[in-house]
Amino acid sequence: MISIFPSLPLTGLFSYRKPTDHSDTGIEHNAAQRRLTRTLEDAPVFSFDDTSRMVFFSDLHRGDDGPADAFRHNKVLFLRALEDYYARGYTYVEVGDGDELWKNRGLEDVRRAHAPIYGVLDRFRRTGRLHHLIGNHQLLGSRRTRQHQRSGLLGGEGLLLVHSRTGQRILVAHGHQGDGLNARIYGPARLMVRHFWRRLQQAGMRTTLPEAETQRAEPSWLRRATTWSHRSQRLIEARIKGWLRSKRDLAVICGHTHRAAFAQAGESPYFNCGSGVRPGYITGLEIADGTIRLVTWRDHPREGPGAQSLPTGQIYRHVLDGPRAVGDLS
Repeated sequence: MISIFPSLPLTGLFSYRKPTDHSDTGIEHNAAQRRLTRTLEDAPVFSFDDTSRMVFFSDLHRGDDGPADAFRHNKVLFLRALEDYYARGYTYVEVGDGDELWKNRGLEDVRRAHAPIYGVLDRFRRTGRLHHLIGNHQLLGSRRTRQHQRSGLLGGEGLLLVHSRTGQRILVAHGHQGDGLNARIYGPARLMVRHFWRRLQQAGMRTTLPEAETQRAEPSWLRRATTWSHRSQRLIEARIKGWLRSKRDLAVICGHTHRAAFAQAGESPYFNCGSGVRPGYITGLEIADGTIRLVTWRDHPREGPGAQSLPTGQIYRHVLDGPRAVGDLS
């Protein structure tokens, strides 16, 4: 297999690292600020407290279970994790791009391919414990609304969590609002993914970029592509963090960049779920017992604090960062 261009929809890295602050100015910066503000203003409010339990996953990109389905390697892993959260009374928040509708023409094909997972999602919905947000890979104009209405998984682009005791607000949004290409001119990007990117993946080509620490072994053009992709990721993160600086008592939980992030005390309150497309490895965020933490679910064990194995198979959960008190993040 060979590596080719940086993936526009699957933006670069999957590993967890503490991001650094960057900034930009200009027309796209201002447009991103407006999109984020509009998402905040339009978001429905969901009150929570220190007894609430919520789990957040993003960028699963569930497809048709074919060679171009980046999620298919993790479908059993995710199903077992989802069943565990349901049994323990969690509310499930899907932070966009759970369904891959750029590569696939209909949600029905995706539901059919991953019927057991949608069965659990339906159980969350029937018990009032599901919030399903829209990401850029679900932006299809009016077709988006019709398809998700039929599935019972219709959601908007944002959800505003408000802590009942402290007033701490957390905007949950996919994060493409900080990315002009994927927020404004997603039509051409969608065509490229469906008619070019998908065919490369079906042919068995690798379409993800290498980790930064392995770049020396890659061709020079791939190193340049990797550098460009990492810079784009940092720029999107910086736009969201810059917007947060003007907001009071507000934190953000998002996805989109595929880079898991967990804000430390004193840092901009930016949290990122990561993704679910790296084989054998899914990252997400949990809120429980008045705290927030970043976790990973794996198909192989890893020792350390928070390690947990499920009796339903070789599935393991590990805490990557946290816990941190969720009532006072900003």
